[in-house]
Amino acid sequence: MNAASSSRPSVLFALLDWGMGHATRTAPLIQHAIDRGWEVHVGTKGTALAFLKSQFAGQPITFHDKPGPDITYAKRGTLFKIAGQMPGFLKSIADETAWTRVTVEAHGITHIVSDNCYGVHHPEVPAVLMSHQLQLPVPKGLEAPARLFVQQHAKKFRAVWVPDDDEAQLSGTLAFKNPLPHARCIGILTRLPLDAPVGPWKKVGMVSGPEPHRGLMEQALMAWMKADDEPALLIAGRPGAQPQVDGHITVWPDPTAEELAGALKGANTIVCRSGYSSLLDLAALGKRAILIPTPGQPEQVYLAKHWAVAFGMATCTQKELESGQLPPPAGAAPLVDANSRAQKALDELVAST
Repeated sequence: MNAASSSRPSVLFALLDWGMGHATRTAPLIQHAIDRGWEVHVGTKGTALAFLKSQFAGQPITFHDKPGPDITYAKRGTLFKIAGQMPGFLKSIADETAWTRVTVEAHGITHIVSDNCYGVHHPEVPAVLMSHQLQLPVPKGLEAPARLFVQQHAKKFRAVWVPDDDEAQLSGTLAFKNPLPHARCIGILTRLPLDAPVGPWKKVGMVSGPEPHRGLMEQALMAWMKADDEPALLIAGRPGAQPQVDGHITVWPDPTAEELAGALKGANTIVCRSGYSSLLDLAALGKRAILIPTPGQPEQVYLAKHWAVAFGMATCTQKELESGQLPPPAGAAPLVDANSRAQKALDELVAST
């Protein structure tokens, strides 16, 4: 392996580019590595890469365009469309392993944190897999092969980090039904500063997910906000676009972490996806929200149901949202300490050889 230019650790963070969730939950670990003075490399692609470049502009990070599948979605029948792309997904794991070998050699990488990138590992480098999906959300007849798939890939890593709390169990059966022997909870992760000033908006809608569902959700939330004069904020999930104000509605395409934290703290009603990273943000702030799973994503469908049962959270489908049938807010996320356990785990990894 090519030696690094200095004795300081050189950490590679690799993350999946399926929306921005993996990028937002890895961000506090990336920032911790920068604050420690380590050499930081980030490998991802597409939207996640653009988001992290904007969020860490001016900071000492080397970004890499990592290979990965280009998953596409349909307006309806998304699950079947995703299933048809699985051969390409499996090939991408082999491509990741080849890319990792080259990247480690070229940049003297000493440690790897892989957020759901099964192929990003190296036999000579301590590597951990970060995932809350140890049991993939598949139909019952496919649970056993799905479990074997995760086990076979996870054993190539020194450890598996579950971004969850042992008591709150925010991910439910996804992480806790079939635990792996080398898995451990590292607490929840959020990029949001918890001391941000409270924002003035009473309604906050957070748009996320791949197209066409991102656009459909944005249109529906805008219609919901226009139905009354309550101060409202739409977080559009469109990096690079310009903020807009239309009467009582403000549109932020890509807010900073501090802006988002303040907006969520001041809101009486939050509408967002039931993506796991969004749920982690809610738990870090102890907020409630109306959860809307992305159509065709079984993980988000399961998490919405789990949070409805465990924490009394209100949920609805995207079709109901498009029809204006939003339920009243209910329940609340359990307030969970964020980031400290994960940062300690990262320190321990980098201290190892």
